[in-house]
Amino acid sequence: MNGAVVKKTHDTLGKVIKKPPLTEKLLTKPPFRYLHDIFSEVRLLC
Repeated sequence: MNGAVVKKTHDTLGKVIKKPPLTEKLLTKPPFRYLHDIFSEVRLLC
C-alpha cells in the first residue's frame, strides 16, 4: 500500500477516531476486528 494513502487516511480519520489507533501497520493490512472497531466508531458518530 502506498504510504501517501496511509497518511491521508490517518489524517482524515484521525480527526474523528481516537480508538483504535490508526497505525501504519494496522492500516496496511487490517485484521477483521480492527475494521469492525473502526466501522463501529464511525457509526456512533452519525
